[in-house]
Amino acid sequence: MIKIPTFSRFSQSQDGSILIFVLVVFSTMFLVGGAAIDFARNETQRTTMQYNLDRAVLAAASLKQTKVPDDVVADYMSKVHSIEDISVVTTFDVGLNYRSVSATATAELRTMFLRMAGIDSMPITVVSAAEERIPHLEISLVLDVSGSMGNNSKLTNLKVAAKEFITSMLTGVDDDHVAISIIPFNNSVAPSETVFTSLNVNETHNFSTCLDFAESDFDSVNIDPLVAQDQLVYTSLWGGWSDLNQGARSCFTDDYFQIMPYSDNEVALHTKIDSFVARGWTAGHLGMKWGTALLDPSFRPVTADLIAALEVDAGFAAIPAEYTDNNTLKVVILMGDGANTYEFRMGPDFKGSGSDLWDVVSAEQVFWYAQHKYKAHRTSSDESKCSNSKWVCFYKQGALESTYYLQDPTTSGGSIDNFYDIQANAWISTTEFNNLNTTMEGWISTTQMDWEDAWGLMPAQWYDGIVGGSSAYNDLVSGTGRTGSEGDTAMAASCEAARGAGLVVYTIGFETDVSTSAKLASCASTPSHYYDAAGVQISAVFAQIAASIQKLKLTQ
Repeated sequence: MIKIPTFSRFSQSQDGSILIFVLVVFSTMFLVGGAAIDFARNETQRTTMQYNLDRAVLAAASLKQTKVPDDVVADYMSKVHSIEDISVVTTFDVGLNYRSVSATATAELRTMFLRMAGIDSMPITVVSAAEERIPHLEISLVLDVSGSMGNNSKLTNLKVAAKEFITSMLTGVDDDHVAISIIPFNNSVAPSETVFTSLNVNETHNFSTCLDFAESDFDSVNIDPLVAQDQLVYTSLWGGWSDLNQGARSCFTDDYFQIMPYSDNEVALHTKIDSFVARGWTAGHLGMKWGTALLDPSFRPVTADLIAALEVDAGFAAIPAEYTDNNTLKVVILMGDGANTYEFRMGPDFKGSGSDLWDVVSAEQVFWYAQHKYKAHRTSSDESKCSNSKWVCFYKQGALESTYYLQDPTTSGGSIDNFYDIQANAWISTTEFNNLNTTMEGWISTTQMDWEDAWGLMPAQWYDGIVGGSSAYNDLVSGTGRTGSEGDTAMAASCEAARGAGLVVYTIGFETDVSTSAKLASCASTPSHYYDAAGVQISAVFAQIAASIQKLKLTQ
């Protein structure tokens, strides 16, 4: 007998419910796992797009880029083959000294699993921006023009390289955005007359404008116009009386040698470079001191005086900028061709009042007219009548004339030949010298000169030769004067101060030996800021520095 299942038994079976539950759970797990895959695909594509877009805007913002930013970005994004239909919107701002580019790229990623949940695609959006800018530049070109630069066509090659650098820095740049100062140096550095008078200098003579820095001055970058500065004694190691136009002067006064501050006039800067002449010894520490001082904000009152004198464009009134001005880059480029040798300075024994040189001033007696003794109304302009006893002649004071006498510091006494008559090339006694007021025709005054005025007339070696010994020469060279090793110490201090102030320091060793190259390299901001050069290669070095400066960007 066959039993027919009853309805109640069928209703109590749960086999089908478990199957449905399993299917639901499996479908959910499949969807969740697939969604994770779609999200991972989305992130991978987003990362790829972001990477390519970042590269695209960096290339488009490069100042060396010649293509339109739209085309550059589009070209880079076309290389993304893992996704189709990328839409790119590029905006940009291009000026003479900057390129700013931003871009937004969008795309739709077709889903593989999320479409089961009704999501057919996932949007991807990436954004990127970049800017390259030549900021406001303040550049001190500190260039060696010592005598050795005349060898092996070095000065000729430098002139070409420096002018190319100047052109590179000024091409395509707005007015007053780049201020270039040229600081030529040998054993001295000479500020212009306007710079000199703008500073607080204890002026002791009017022969030259060089300053006499103390050792501690090289520990800082500035030459503060509010702080008193000493004037360097002007003289020469050798030469004849009143002939100090030698290669061993303590300060060079030629126009070509003066500092040229703050200019963006390409022609004027080129003319300055072309005027260089190779003379003198080497004191790189002085070049660095002035190079940094022209970048320090404390020098701004000097800028104002230069503008008032029409020597600097009024657009540079705000320079040197503050160190906190993030839109201004301050750069020193120091180029030297040899070791530091000498900086000539006179010490306290040969400064101040009471020198050994005396100035005796007289006046030529010039015939005025003759008058008859007995007929006063009769006058004559004929000087020959003076020989006639019937006529009285009258004379007037003519041009003043100085006769110089050098006193021998080692002797004294009336009968001893103690005073050297420079014009007559002869010694006279103290007694004769003291009686010049009665024996010299037209005598007006006898004055013992200050040393600073005396040294402007007589070289140190000439003085030593007259009075005997070598005291002045030795003091000028190695006594108070700085020798090469002392110059090295001062230069190292100046370079350290420059780096500490945040100045970017490039250095160039132009056909230097290993020792000098090492000293210049240690002066640079980093080892990569130092360059060796030889011959015409100096142009390539300046070009590399120009490119390096142009790559330095400031973040606003």
